[in-house]
Amino acid sequence: MEHGKLKKALLKISIAVIAFLFVIALSAEFTSRPSFCPICHYMEPFYESWKTSTHNDVTCVKCHFPPGFAGTVRGKVEGLVQVVNYFARSYTKRKPWAEISDESCLQSGCHETRLLKGKVIFKGVVFDHAPHLEEMRRGKKLRCTSCHSQIVQGEHITVTETTCFLCHFKRDGDIEFAIYRKLSNCQTCHHWESIPKEEMVKYRFDHSEIVKRGIECTRCHVNTIIGDGFVPRENCYACHFDHARLSQYGNTDLLHRVHISEHKIECIQCHLTIQHKIQRLSPGEELECTTCHTGEHKNQVLLFTGKDINGLKGHPNPMFEAGLNCASCHIFHEELVGEAKVKIARPQSCETCHGKGYAKLLKLWEETADKKISQLKSSIQEVDSLTDVKEAKIYIQKAKDAVAVVEAGKAVHNITYSDQIISKAYEYLSKAVKVAGLNYQVPSVLVGSRVPGECANCHTGIENISRAIYGTVFQHSKHVQEKGLRCNVCHSNARRHGELIVSKDNCNSCHHQNQTVEGCKACHKISDEIYSGSYLGKKMPDVMREAGVECVDCHVVNNKVMRPSEKVCLNCHDAGYDAMAVEWKNEVRKLIIEIKDLSLKSPRKDKDELKRMVEEIERWSASGLHNYSLVVDVLNEIKRELISSTASN
Repeated sequence: MEHGKLKKALLKISIAVIAFLFVIALSAEFTSRPSFCPICHYMEPFYESWKTSTHNDVTCVKCHFPPGFAGTVRGKVEGLVQVVNYFARSYTKRKPWAEISDESCLQSGCHETRLLKGKVIFKGVVFDHAPHLEEMRRGKKLRCTSCHSQIVQGEHITVTETTCFLCHFKRDGDIEFAIYRKLSNCQTCHHWESIPKEEMVKYRFDHSEIVKRGIECTRCHVNTIIGDGFVPRENCYACHFDHARLSQYGNTDLLHRVHISEHKIECIQCHLTIQHKIQRLSPGEELECTTCHTGEHKNQVLLFTGKDINGLKGHPNPMFEAGLNCASCHIFHEELVGEAKVKIARPQSCETCHGKGYAKLLKLWEETADKKISQLKSSIQEVDSLTDVKEAKIYIQKAKDAVAVVEAGKAVHNITYSDQIISKAYEYLSKAVKVAGLNYQVPSVLVGSRVPGECANCHTGIENISRAIYGTVFQHSKHVQEKGLRCNVCHSNARRHGELIVSKDNCNSCHHQNQTVEGCKACHKISDEIYSGSYLGKKMPDVMREAGVECVDCHVVNNKVMRPSEKVCLNCHDAGYDAMAVEWKNEVRKLIIEIKDLSLKSPRKDKDELKRMVEEIERWSASGLHNYSLVVDVLNEIKRELISSTASN
């Protein structure tokens, strides 16, 4: 009987143990799920940030419990303590705190090798995990969570940049100057040549040439560090109250070992922040020259920073947005101006960073702005003298004020915004004319540049430039101003800034749609002069021109513009005319070769002008077919002059 009771007792105990183990196992499983964590309401923000983080496929316990059975048991005990604290409401007197060991991050299946081998690009910075975790940084042993933490609410285990800045830019007595210099050197983190092409497109300026020339970053980017990372003594009181600990305030080695290596305390909990960023010049900031010259450069600063004026929305200079200051351009040696030595900017300032040829752009800005300002001032003066209408005078004064800003501030400090201000002055002056009822037309050249997109930041005024290309003169004004053609139709920045990608066929595909006589003359001006006989002031029209034959009659076949062979002559002329056309071409080519040989021996000072005429005939006369008589006459005349000058020498 006693044996039976014992058996029943053992059975009950076994069932109880099994039930207990089952409950424990079930509880362990349930409490290991991320959805269990927000049961304690103060954990909800951390749970929500985890759901949107890159670790949202990793359970909380995977990181917060150290790897291994012992770590799991320890984690469960700590979790139980937190639950007790929650129901006891003691959590209201302290903030939740968690420490994640490096072993959790580096355990198998996580980051044991993936990020520790090779470099990564983080916000344009080339970063290598290995030296930060395997070597001492500033004499301190860092942990994964030294950089990856949650200082910012809602950003779960993300990189805390303030930690990077504190380490790299904190200057104090516990670090050698050589080490600090290396840590704070731009090239320590910013390797332009190591940044992938897909990352480079995020930058507004291609720094390749700057790196190639070895120009210091601080030449342009100044005052990029704000703050000193000081540790106020009162920050210690947030956690400590006993004298023994507070007395260790100056023992930095001890403090860093305890707070960084042994425990995960955010650097920002003790240190004031250090910011590292490109700073814009404040419109109200006094420049170094203004100690004596108060307000002397206010218009220059106004233009450079793009401050709103007269109801016009400001447009900052891109260099201002990149953090450049006045010294970035005014870098040449001092020159005597009056009785003072000042730094004068030169076109070479631009080429130092932007490369050869950029000085031409600066000259374009100056010429464009000076021309518009001169015309605008003249128009303002004329309109002002024609009216006494009070309302008109108000608009005239606004126009004067706008001109004064650009003239005093120098348009080159922000050519795009200056152009917009001049255009605004044009609007004011036009309103004054309208209000006064004057019969006066304000010059339309004062209307702002219509260069599309961000190209206008530098290429304002390009509409005034014409260039010879593919045997014709290309006018930006017609394509940009009148047609509204975007710059990227002809230019690309993919391989080289502003590279010309349009071909002659691309141009023809558009221009040859207009198969009219006037359409031909628009691009082929010299060919038309030769054909019409007006070239070089001659009056020798081609016989076919006199007969009414136009360009399209020979050059358009089946609605397609083409360069015909001599066979096209047979469409109208008798057999053998094509052979005669070949003879004409050969004779003209022979004359051109003879002239080129003679020019090498000739002492004439106007050889370049004669060379220009020969090149025009060679390019535009179709080897004489456009006007055989005129071409041969001009070439023989040039030949005689060269022979005469050579003989007299």
